Amino acid sequence: MTPPDPIRPGSALADVNLSSALARQLPALEAAAAAGGSRPKLALQNALDIWSLLAAYPWQRLNYRFGRWQAEQTLWKGFVTFGAWETYHWESTVESFQLLDPYTGAKLGEMYSQKRLQFFKGSAYAEPDVLTPPAGAVEVAGDPRSIAAYRPAGGAADTIRISWDPYLNNVVLREGIQALRTGQSDTLPPAYLFVDLDLLDKYRAWFVDEPDKPARKAPWANDVRTYRPGGPPRFGRSR
Repeated sequence: MTPPDPIRPGSALADVNLSSALARQLPALEAAAAAGGSRPKLALQNALDIWSLLAAYPWQRLNYRFGRWQAEQTLWKGFVTFGAWETYHWESTVESFQLLDPYTGAKLGEMYSQKRLQFFKGSAYAEPDVLTPPAGAVEVAGDPRSIAAYRPAGGAADTIRISWDPYLNNVVLREGIQALRTGQSDTLPPAYLFVDLDLLDKYRAWFVDEPDKPARKAPWANDVRTYRPGGPPRFGRSR
């Protein structure tokens, strides 16, 4: 059944071709969820949440950068020294992507990659990510500071994915979409935790800027530990 969300003028779902294509995907997801299993139910929930975001928000074209070198603790040295000191090294990762203003380059937000979500939640996020390192353009519907649907610029319905900020609790984000769906709010709530992306990037080097492993010593990353994500990257969980 087509979700009952009101489709706002100018929203992404005001495109009849897109709304029809997404509606055609729902019966199979509903049947799989009815057959049982947490992952099919999560896949259906994600599809409904994507619908709600697209019914409320227009596509916004942003730039992204994807893939980076991250300062990570060298655990074996900590074991050898019984924690007497900490040592860090560079590791490559594609666990998240950063969203940027296409005109100013300002950092607008950061979101989990699908690969990272699949690592934690499996088949509900089995489709490959539609973004490729090191950088490019992406269309976003939602709030780049918290949660959004996204697709490559001009992408079809089957290229739409959902993601959210790793440093925010996904339960609160889920409640924000529910408020959209029920008409309790016209917009998603603002991010409830300030995330200092400049601070985070002191301990990282994005592939678009430094494609090769940095030659400089990896810095200590203690400051970043002040951010406490709301558990593993689950989505659609109730209280």
